[in-house]
Amino acid sequence: MVDHKNIESALVKVIKVAYSQGTKKYDKLGVLYVNYLKTLQRKRDPEDHVRYVAKQRSPNEETYNERMADFKDWYNEEVYASLENLYKLYLELANQEEVIEKRSKEEVDDILQKIHGLEI
Repeated sequence: MVDHKNIESALVKVIKVAYSQGTKKYDKLGVLYVNYLKTLQRKRDPEDHVRYVAKQRSPNEETYNERMADFKDWYNEEVYASLENLYKLYLELANQEEVIEKRSKEEVDDILQKIHGLEI
């Protein structure tokens, strides 16, 4: 199961590979992904954020394949491989079923009392 830590690690790899290339084209790519990483690290709920981003970047197999074809044309093999790893994680995350745990009536009453000071 993919989580925000997997995405964070993949982002770091993309950044390191991009900066190791030593050209302005790849430095710009590095800056872009550094900003993505910083945004992720600032989020209160990083799991929710990466799920949202995954659904935007790779919502399905078709979009993933189109993006990978573009990346293959734009970047060298090393950078492409790091991006492919990241976007595979995005695709897997976007296709994971979100687990929603319902709360019992007692848990809801407890939340309302402790957090909101309500007794209903």
